[in-house]
Amino acid sequence: MNLIATAGNDRIRDFLVNDWYRSLKENVNLSNTDVLVINYGLTGLPKEVINFPAVERSGLINNTRFINLAIFLENHPEYDQILFCDGGDIIFQSDISHLFEEHRDAFRAVVEQLSPPIDLVVKEEDLVNGKEIKSFLSNKKLFNVGVIIAPREGFLEFARTMERRLKNINVWGGDTVIGNYVIYKNPHVELPSKYNFIPSTAREKFYVKDSKFYLENGELIPIVHNAGRYRFLRPVKDFGYGPGKNRVNKFNIWMFRMLFSVSNFLKMK
Repeated sequence: MNLIATAGNDRIRDFLVNDWYRSLKENVNLSNTDVLVINYGLTGLPKEVINFPAVERSGLINNTRFINLAIFLENHPEYDQILFCDGGDIIFQSDISHLFEEHRDAFRAVVEQLSPPIDLVVKEEDLVNGKEIKSFLSNKKLFNVGVIIAPREGFLEFARTMERRLKNINVWGGDTVIGNYVIYKNPHVELPSKYNFIPSTAREKFYVKDSKFYLENGELIPIVHNAGRYRFLRPVKDFGYGPGKNRVNKFNIWMFRMLFSVSNFLKMK
C-alpha cells in the first residue's frame, strides 16, 4: 500500500484543502494510495484523509514533521512506499502514481538546479558533529526535500537521524541538511525536475496558460512547487489550483537566481 503524506497547521488550511488536496484528488490515481495529513492544529479536513494529530510538536514543523511521520509509520506497517511533500505550496497537475513502482528501494527526489551553498543553510553548531555533515555535503548538489519518495525504512532512518544529529530543532533548513545527508548515505535516484518543479530555480523554460503550468514543449508539469521561505518572495503570485490563479513574478525569479548564483560564485573563490 502507498501513502502520500503532508503536514501543516491552520495557517495553511485553506490552501491544503482547496489546492493541495483538491489537485491531488483530481489528478493522481489514488486507487492503491492513502492520504495522510499530520495535523498541527488544522480544522475542517476532508473526511477521506487520515487525520493524524502531531505527537512531537516542540520545534519547527519543517523538521518535526519527519519525526511525526515515523511515529505514524511505526504503527502502520501496511504502508511500504511513501511520498512526503509540503502541503502549503505544492499542486499536482497530472498523475504521478507510477513513481511508487520505480526504484522502490531508493530515495527518489529532484535535485535543486540552483541552490545556496550548504554553508548558508545551517550552521555547524546547529548540528551534532556538524563539521562532518557539512564536509560530506560540501560538493554535492542538494536534493529539494519538499517532495521525497522512499520506502518506509528510508523515512524511519530520516527521522532517527533527525533526532540524533539536529541539535537545534527550530532551525530553518534543518530538514534540507539532514535529508540530504540521509539520501546520499543511501541508494538514491534523481528524478526529472518536473516532479518537483520550482519556478524560481528551474532551468527549463515554462509558461502558464489558463492557470496551468506547462514546459516549453507543451507538457503539463506534474508537480509545481512555489518554494520560498517568505510568501512575498515566492515566484508565483496567487498560487493555487483552478481558474484565475498563478501569476508569474519574473522579478522574484530573476532575484533568486542572481542571489544563488552570486552566493555559489563567492564560495568558489
